Amino acid sequence: MDDQQRVELTLLGGWDLRVDGTSCPMGLRQQRLIAALAVLGRRSRGSLAGLLWPECTEAHAMGSLRAAVFTVSRRLPGLLASSGRELCLAGTVEVDLHRLRRALVGATAGDPVTDPWWSAGAAGAELLPGWYDDWVVTEQRRLRDLCLTAAECLAESALGRQDHFRARHLAETARSIDPLSEGATRILLQAHLAMGNEATALGIFRVYCATLADELGARPAPRMVELLAPLQESRGPERPLPARVGARPPR
Repeated sequence: MDDQQRVELTLLGGWDLRVDGTSCPMGLRQQRLIAALAVLGRRSRGSLAGLLWPECTEAHAMGSLRAAVFTVSRRLPGLLASSGRELCLAGTVEVDLHRLRRALVGATAGDPVTDPWWSAGAAGAELLPGWYDDWVVTEQRRLRDLCLTAAECLAESALGRQDHFRARHLAETARSIDPLSEGATRILLQAHLAMGNEATALGIFRVYCATLADELGARPAPRMVELLAPLQESRGPERPLPARVGARPPR
């Protein structure tokens, strides 16, 4: 791999490796090795072998790792960096997951952030879809949690700026990740109420309460009920807000 070549690794929405814009096919064994180093960072050879071939004997797993490293190094010399018993990706490799993580961490830290990845759909792009290794499933869950936290933080910030349309959009994005998110639902209700969408807010709240009762046997937080209470009082007692565990909205 020439130092002047641009190497881009895509992990969101599927695996793809490009060198100067040209796709570089790899076998599944090599893909898994490169993906693990990109997602998890520098790892010892022993831990990598056990991670990627957990059902094999140690000797077999180490042999598979050596074969994968040899093939990658032959196809793209310099893509993998070795330091004693440890392996990592070359620092020049551009990884879409790393860019997304930096943006998400910046959002949760309250840094000024532009978020083109939301509008481009990256927030909903799954990490390595169709891969069911235990370590991948764990990292998929962590990324979803980070996306949810970032969306809620950005929505709360937009609400504080009275950018209610933006707050609504971001809260809806967060709820697409976790429909039972209390924070995202609260922000969504506040945004709709601020825009005068009272009937919409009540409808969202009733569906949220029913889903919460059905799936968790729980009731909404008191501050969410209080948020809608003045509106409910103005509408009269014919359709009271769900207030008890398991309560479903009247049909």
